[in-house]
Amino acid sequence: MHDIKNSDVVKQILFSLVNVASDKSSEDYAWSVIKNLLIELKTTHVFLKYIEIDDLDNLNKNIDDIHVNPEFNNINSEDVGKSIQNIIDVFRNRMGRKAGYFFIQEFKNILGDDYNLIIKKMGVDLRLSDLQNELSGVDTAEYKIKDDSSSNIAFIERN
Repeated sequence: MHDIKNSDVVKQILFSLVNVASDKSSEDYAWSVIKNLLIELKTTHVFLKYIEIDDLDNLNKNIDDIHVNPEFNNINSEDVGKSIQNIIDVFRNRMGRKAGYFFIQEFKNILGDDYNLIIKKMGVDLRLSDLQNELSGVDTAEYKIKDDSSSNIAFIERN
């Protein structure tokens, strides 16, 4: 596999998110959510200013609607990874119940093995996103962490 640029990775991530969400809602809604999310997250990840999505009225609804300034390729891959993790988690939350239980698994499948490996190297943990999704419906007040002082292992038990 050749060296893939940050811009290629983020375009593939965004387009894959839209594809997964489009299966569960309208395509227009999915594009709207990702476009608004990028605007909002620019306050946290300033370099997201280098990413633009065409106006919703002019979308061809393909990956070419996502434009990434070449400056984005100069950003540290760990920082890009943090922003990708944030985008995935917030996007899934914004989709709410429309995202569904298997959102992350479907996303991983659409993204493909090469890109999954790349974002993993960037520090993106899709297993954590999957776990957060599983726990989102659990009333955590019913549980407490029981520490086993004889080891580094902690247990979760029901109150």
